[in-house]
Amino acid sequence: MQGLAGPAAPPAPETGCANRIVAEGDSWVFECAAGNDVLRYRYTPATGSLHDLTVETDGLPPFWPSFFGGPIFLFGDEEIPIWSSETLTWSHTEPLLTADGLEITWRAGRGEQQVAYTYRFSIHGRTLRIAVDAPGRHIHAFSLDRTEATPGARILPIPYLATFDLLFYEGLFVSLYFDWTQSSASRYEKVSLPYSDQSFHFSQIAFYEPDTAGARQAVHEVIYLTLSDRLSDVLPVVPNPASPYRSALAGRTLVDLWTEGPFAESQALIEALHRRGVQDLLVIRHTWQRCGYDDCYPSVLPARAEWGGDEALRNLAEAARKAGYLFAVHENYTDFYPNADLGSPDDLALDPEGRPRPAWFNQTTGLQSHLLSPFRALDFARQTSPDIHRRYGTTAAFVDVLTAVPPWEKTDYNARYEGRARFQPVFRAYADLLAFLRTAHEGPVVGEGGAHFLYAGLVDSAAAAYQPDLSEGGWRVPPLVDFALLRLHPLMVSHGVGYFPYYFAQDGQPRWSGYTPEDHYHYMATEIAFCHAGYVDSPELFDSSEFWLDWAEREARLVAPIHRLCASAWPVRIRYRVDGELVPVERAVAAGQLEQVFVEYDNGLRVYVNRHPAQSWPVELDFRPSWADFSALADGARRDFVGAPQTTSFLLPPSGWLAVMP
Repeated sequence: MQGLAGPAAPPAPETGCANRIVAEGDSWVFECAAGNDVLRYRYTPATGSLHDLTVETDGLPPFWPSFFGGPIFLFGDEEIPIWSSETLTWSHTEPLLTADGLEITWRAGRGEQQVAYTYRFSIHGRTLRIAVDAPGRHIHAFSLDRTEATPGARILPIPYLATFDLLFYEGLFVSLYFDWTQSSASRYEKVSLPYSDQSFHFSQIAFYEPDTAGARQAVHEVIYLTLSDRLSDVLPVVPNPASPYRSALAGRTLVDLWTEGPFAESQALIEALHRRGVQDLLVIRHTWQRCGYDDCYPSVLPARAEWGGDEALRNLAEAARKAGYLFAVHENYTDFYPNADLGSPDDLALDPEGRPRPAWFNQTTGLQSHLLSPFRALDFARQTSPDIHRRYGTTAAFVDVLTAVPPWEKTDYNARYEGRARFQPVFRAYADLLAFLRTAHEGPVVGEGGAHFLYAGLVDSAAAAYQPDLSEGGWRVPPLVDFALLRLHPLMVSHGVGYFPYYFAQDGQPRWSGYTPEDHYHYMATEIAFCHAGYVDSPELFDSSEFWLDWAEREARLVAPIHRLCASAWPVRIRYRVDGELVPVERAVAAGQLEQVFVEYDNGLRVYVNRHPAQSWPVELDFRPSWADFSALADGARRDFVGAPQTTSFLLPPSGWLAVMP
């Protein structure tokens, strides 16, 4: 029972442990023993819920990871959660120990109605795997609920792990989540908030909604519960193939053009960047469609006449190609507008009541779009994407929405489709769409950031917002880089750390203007910490075209050289500076000090990033670098440098960095 517990399970711990399952009285104990370190998951059948499961580890009293996790039943029209099931009758089979683990079937009853569901427990390294199956249709949801008897614990959000959080308790990291690759659910809901000073929601609920014919899917979920004093032991694997475009995207800065105006204006900016010697850009023109942005979809061709039409857009694409830049236009295969020429209402996704599911509302036009069925999205892409590529000579693709949200937000409940009322078929449909766009445009596919970790590798890049709430402001979020570097970095290239208005948001409101060079250093420092490629938001957000050109040139000059070196390298050491000492992430989380980050890669690259808002960071190297890229203090002023340095001493200001090769 060593190794992975499943496709998206945490990996086997680096330190290893011996697993066994033993009976102790009425309990079954799933054990991971590594020397004197013994982790025990104790299951004592009593309630049919996960209240029967406690965790025992050295030095801590037992606690409940899921206090009353379990089914939310449907008896007639009444929902009865398992924590309020006093009116039900209960029975269970004798626990059966097999080569695969422990199996037990529970039955909950009211009158003539019986609901049966089966748990299968097994242990793999430090992970307890719990498979849940219910063949009937009388379970509306399965909740992972909250902890209990965990005083002083705190919820730990992880940048880019968008669909659940971790718990940090007495030096232990706890993850508890559904395997999204094996679910039959309609949707997941993240629940993350304190319940009391010793009880915390930090996980998920899986919902099973009826399709338009009233039929509900049978329950199948796989749950992973992992505890470790090492963060990497509890982080999920993302079981996707790596993007074939990682090397081609290394060092490419993404330039986002949202201009509501002539294509010739964008062409002039691209040509100006080229004259400045800016290399390796990935240019995306978002507003180009026949009716304008967020209108008429999926009817987008030809290019908007008022902005120069097909010829002017083709000239923009050709200017990018001559400069050696990749070029893409914005495509959207989720939002379907009522004034579209293509398609019909039959192409819309439905909710369980048979109503079209709302999608984006265009505040400018007052038009409400509806969700294009994920099972029809590829058909519309086949009608449109090859024509876009032929007309404009695109060398990359951008697809809106799809990777910004998890697939369970796009579930189609229409009973006419085999994949109805489940998000797994939606994920597969969108994966097929991403693969098609790659082929149609003969280049990499870029998506929106948000839930892109689910599609990492299937999408080649994302404009990678990493704050949990877009209005919160990414600049406030500490650069806890481990999940991104260990799980996503090997699969894809990420660009930037979010759209500027949201990254720089204040007081819950996006900041649409007034960016300063110091803001840019903060943004670049965060990109460098995560080994993200550069990103430049739209010119309309800046005070002048000249300021925007300076910003783009600075991004390409300072961020791109570091990304070229780290993009295909593996992080062999990640440390955080705590009280002047470089320490592992575990100590940094305990101390609440994550602002100063050090990463060493297997090609020798060493990166120091100071995101502390007030403290400078003195760095003394024990070797003379052959190459450096830094933004550091010299004679009290910030100095940017790329080349062979003449010093081994550096003072990194807030939003400063140092990248060196031996």
